[in-house]
Amino acid sequence: MLQVCNVGRIMGGTAACAWTVVRSLPEFQHTVVFLSRVAADTRVVFDDCEIEQWDKVTAARVRSSGADVVLLHNTSARRAEGPLPVATLLYQHSRITPAASDLRVYCSRLLAECCGAEADTVLHQAVPTPIGRERRFDTRALRGRPVVGRLCTPAPRKWPEMLVEFYAELAQRHPEVAWEFVGCPAKLKDPLRTACAGQAQFFEAAWSARERLLHWDALLYHHPTLTESFGRTAAEALRAGCIPIVDRRGGFQEQLVDGCGHLCTSVGEFSNAIATLFDPGEKLRQSRSCRAHGDREFSLQRFREELLGRLRALAVGETA
Repeated sequence: MLQVCNVGRIMGGTAACAWTVVRSLPEFQHTVVFLSRVAADTRVVFDDCEIEQWDKVTAARVRSSGADVVLLHNTSARRAEGPLPVATLLYQHSRITPAASDLRVYCSRLLAECCGAEADTVLHQAVPTPIGRERRFDTRALRGRPVVGRLCTPAPRKWPEMLVEFYAELAQRHPEVAWEFVGCPAKLKDPLRTACAGQAQFFEAAWSARERLLHWDALLYHHPTLTESFGRTAAEALRAGCIPIVDRRGGFQEQLVDGCGHLCTSVGEFSNAIATLFDPGEKLRQSRSCRAHGDREFSLQRFREELLGRLRALAVGETA
């Protein structure tokens, strides 16, 4: 299998989804092609795969790779020559002009609907069990001071300056909370540190940074203008027993169910959700519910079965 990713940083959802495919299909020989510079930590994470960097996907390169099937991750028409000479599945993660493919699936119902596709074309991503989860005794419910984190790709559009005022309001309402940020751009660190009254820590974006989800009581994600088609970090938080407190928009609404996290539309609702973290019993109940729901809905086994079904359909020509 030859997988194609636009971005060479494993912190992003597209490359992380390619990692999921590799782990879900261990019997395949995997080559992962990136259409931008491949970061060092990405090479480490994909150390058991063949890694290549191309400027564009061409029929000649695909033919020379010897691949039996190509999986394009959110690849636009301008980045890939088409049609390609082997069976091609496109996994669409956002609204783009997609490259040519024999079969297309979408990361969420929201995106499928926006693209005019049927519901049976949806393939929710899976996420791995957090490293060390089974070996670590969860003491979060015993901790008096809640820790709330944000984990996001270090791209400016993912970190709008309006977040400073948002966190200043929450920190004023909840001075006992410790705030952590993974992937925050340098220019926002001091403003956010001030907004959080000095109660903020910052961590560099890396695959290993996902371990912070095992430490946090809650993952908080708010973006005033950007709607996530899926929002993979919410699923990762669920599997870690970390309570998602997120925007009531986009793919988050497909991941969370009653009793497993909070969908919010205002600062007041975000604040009310954070307030529940001060009740040890409620926090423990929600954490366990989140973990059970995440393990059920976003396991590698579930994803493997669905993906293999798509690949079998592709093999016999049942394309859509």
